Amino acid sequence: MERLKRVLVTNDDGIDAPGLKIAEAIAARIADEVVTIAPLGDQSGVGQGISMHNPLRLTRYAEHRYAVTGTPADCVMYAMAEFFADTPPDLVLSGVNWGANLSDSVMYSGTVGAVLAANHLGLDAIALSQAFTQRSALDFSATEAFAVAAIEDLWATRSAHGCCWNINFPMLAVEAISGMRFTRQVGGAIRAPHLIEGADGRGLAYHWLTFERDTTNVTAADADVVALRDGYISAMPLRGTRCDEAVLERVSVGGERRLTPAGQHAGEARSTQAK
Repeated sequence: MERLKRVLVTNDDGIDAPGLKIAEAIAARIADEVVTIAPLGDQSGVGQGISMHNPLRLTRYAEHRYAVTGTPADCVMYAMAEFFADTPPDLVLSGVNWGANLSDSVMYSGTVGAVLAANHLGLDAIALSQAFTQRSALDFSATEAFAVAAIEDLWATRSAHGCCWNINFPMLAVEAISGMRFTRQVGGAIRAPHLIEGADGRGLAYHWLTFERDTTNVTAADADVVALRDGYISAMPLRGTRCDEAVLERVSVGGERRLTPAGQHAGEARSTQAK
């Protein structure tokens, strides 16, 4: 892999997140210039959302290092409008998220949301996430050891497959990781939404939204969850559209159907059309 000219780094955990520094170090190993534009605070779970009702404010932390009061997708959009309008980055790296973005969680992930936002703008982008077994025990060893090799592998095939990927690293010792497996998103890990009830200082009720999760019932051999369980890095290709192409083919692409207006019987509709 030839050295890239410029990489844009963002995340969803915020400008002060330890994983962001890991992503910046990874980017510096593959590019001459690294520019970081990350959310000012934690934006986990916002998906590909953008700020429509609040202004965006930029804070400069250091040379080529900024925070934006918005979502990860906002950060990508802001970067392209303000800094890269004429010279887009070669690659956007999002992460390193502390916690895996697998299965049902992919659609909610702000880390992945930044990658999809970049893809909509025609940019190559990769999400990096580190699974954990204990939230307080930070350990990015697997990501630090394999991220550059994974990026180089995917970059080499971008002309054939594009470069829009969701990569998850298992929480294992480096020597215990078997390699990288290409996977798909398989649902079933989120069993149900769950509300945690509380009360504020005035006694008014509020709720925290969370999920009941169980990944043990995800068993498909090509699932991203199973890859990590088997000791592999998961590499899942992403797409920026929501259109279900398989269903579209079944109903006939470009096919048309006549519909009867509400309150009118089908026979009356045909009679009206005949006149």
